[in-house]
Amino acid sequence: REFTMKDLYSFHATKESLDEYYETMKKAYLAVFSRCELKAFVTEASGGDFSKEHSHEFMVETPAGEDEIMLCRLCGYAENKEIASGKSGARCGKCGEGVLEFVTAIEVGNIFKLGTRFSEAVNLNFKDREGKTHPVIMASYGIGIERLIGTIVEVHHDEKGIVWPRAVAPMQVHLLQLGDSAPVRKAAETLYAKLEREGIEALFDDRAGVSSGEKLVGADLLGIPHRFVVSEKTLVQEKIEVKRRSEHSASLMKTADAIAHVSKHV
Repeated sequence: REFTMKDLYSFHATKESLDEYYETMKKAYLAVFSRCELKAFVTEASGGDFSKEHSHEFMVETPAGEDEIMLCRLCGYAENKEIASGKSGARCGKCGEGVLEFVTAIEVGNIFKLGTRFSEAVNLNFKDREGKTHPVIMASYGIGIERLIGTIVEVHHDEKGIVWPRAVAPMQVHLLQLGDSAPVRKAAETLYAKLEREGIEALFDDRAGVSSGEKLVGADLLGIPHRFVVSEKTLVQEKIEVKRRSEHSASLMKTADAIAHVSKHV
């Protein structure tokens, strides 16, 4: 139930300045969601109590969503169902080629042109070069952090658990120590120290008395991008087992090669 908002407000002397910055922020938000490996559709929506103009919501298609949007997959034009002017199955009025359809989505961000409503309410004014007083023109921009995290999990998961995109993963490596013998423990601790020196954040599962199966299942559930395994089996070959969470197969690598492999993907 926690809700943290990444908020931004911009203040302008002219509508042209606001429109230019608004488009800049629209592109910046799309870049943020792209790095989170989410396909976000810029969706026209009601300005509600904030603005007489249409606002824009950033919607990610998923069956877990609580919103419906009218979408043209060909050109990407989208409208919130509340204001949708087209009908499902009709031609897109924007590109004239695509077919409109309703899809379920989650809102991960929104931007509003607020105009002068709030600046007039608090007498937030500026003087132009001629000395004339005008209300400041405003806009607001927001991303719901927990909502964004939840959307990432809804989109990036499989039957075993979460599959974190590397740009937003809490850590890059999940290091598993399988076995409690002194050689295994020493090798795992040495590897963890090397990862720290290389600036690679790792979650080190060195719990004693926990089965290998439980550790492996737990690693899949948490979904950290790379899994390193140190065990009696890997020690015999003087290597470690390396597996990307998004892949099915694991491979044995020398420690230096494994670290280089992760560094390349961070």
